[in-house]
Formats: sequence, C-alpha cells, structure tokens
Amino acid sequence: MARPENKTEFFYTERGLIAIGSPVKLQILNLLREEPKSFDEIVKHTAKAKSTISVHLNNLRSCELVEENSDPEDRRKKIYSLTSHYIGCSQKPFIGHYRNLLETVATSGNDRLRFMETLFYALRFGFEAYGINNAPVVRMIGIDIGKHLSSNFESSAPEELFNEIASFIEFHGDCQVSVLMGNSPAFQVEDDFKARSMPATGKPFCALREGIIEGVLKEKLGKKCGVLETECYGTGHTHCLFEITI
Repeated sequence: MARPENKTEFFYTERGLIAIGSPVKLQILNLLREEPKSFDEIVKHTAKAKSTISVHLNNLRSCELVEENSDPEDRRKKIYSLTSHYIGCSQKPFIGHYRNLLETVATSGNDRLRFMETLFYALRFGFEAYGINNAPVVRMIGIDIGKHLSSNFESSAPEELFNEIASFIEFHGDCQVSVLMGNSPAFQVEDDFKARSMPATGKPFCALREGIIEGVLKEKLGKKCGVLETECYGTGHTHCLFEITI
C-alpha cells in the first residue's frame, strides 16, 4: 500500500480540494478507500507505531478526509472510514501523445464529431502531459452525467437496460457496441476513431464512458453497481470492454 515518496494524491471534500503528499497518510487513506478499518488494523497494515498513526489520523480528521466512529460491537474500539473522494494524483508527465492530439485537432476542423472527440482527448491527455492523472475525477463526472441521463432510459430490467445503453453509446459515439451476457455482463465497444488515433499507453483511458454507464445503471436499477474497463485500445486491445457487476 505504500506510495512513492514524491507522489501527491488529491482528495475532494465539501471544503474543496486537498493535496496529500505524506506517504503514511496516503497509506491510511488508500486502506480506507477499500473499506473502513479499526485503529489496530491500520497500525498492522502500515507497520507504524501507534503514536505515529494516532497523529496522522487526527490530522486527517481535522482536514475532514476521514471520520472516527465507535465500533458497534465494542465501543472501546474506534473505526475509521473515508469521508472524501479520491480524484487523482501526480505522475511523470506523459507528453508525446498530447502533442500528436494537438496536431490532430488542427487537421480535423471540417469533421465536427471528430473535432469534438479529439478536443476531449486533448483535454484528457493534456492533464497527464502536465503531470496530473485525472482519470478518477473524470470517472466521477461520468457517474454524475449518467445519473442525470438515466431519465432518458425506459427499462429497469437489467438485460433490456443494457441494450438501451448499447444503442445510446452507438448513436452518440459513432461506434459498434455488443452486449455480452454471462456470469459477468459486459459491453464490448469497437471504435474506428480510437483504433486509428489512440496509442497503446498500457492503461485504459475511457474513464468518462465507464462512469456514464455506471451512473445510468445505479440510477435505473436502484442497486449498487460497478463498471470496470478491463480491455481498451490503450492496453493494446482491438476494442474496449466494460465489465459490469450488480
């Protein structure tokens, strides 16, 4: 769970954006991103002294990044949980593809769809070019958009809703979408534009679409849902695959 010494991660609270660079604080926050933990569990996972963890937890509480509650089974014990949202981190600048996208923006002005899509990816990779991985906040924005878009979908039955979402993505994304049904339902998206212009960066880059799908599903099904892009043009695949858990 340890993070590199020179890495900064960004968390959002109602007070605004908070940057954390302390490796110990980042260990604690990333533990709590998984699930709430007791004080003793945090000490065990971080391998730090109790006094050290106590100081860091108090500081994180004062920043409203975490909260402390009594364990319902033993009120002498304290349980800590995250009250903030992870929205990104610093990273080594990734410049090459950003420059290529800027060139593509300049030559796609006569195609409105391609211009807007290239412009979006220039913004997306522009953050990475300047040393910020903003995929988590892009995904959160996607979830917000998906929830507000949900009123455009009629079905509340999973399989029918999947087909509606697939048609919606095809229409607005100028791509081909297949609904794969099995133990883990998934959307497979084939996109000629991404196949031609997106590089294999070693990681998925469709955080916005991932979030939109999740937001629609959560709002329409009224259940806890998760969407994870496991294959992408960015990972060297010939399609994007969004796996769904409900």
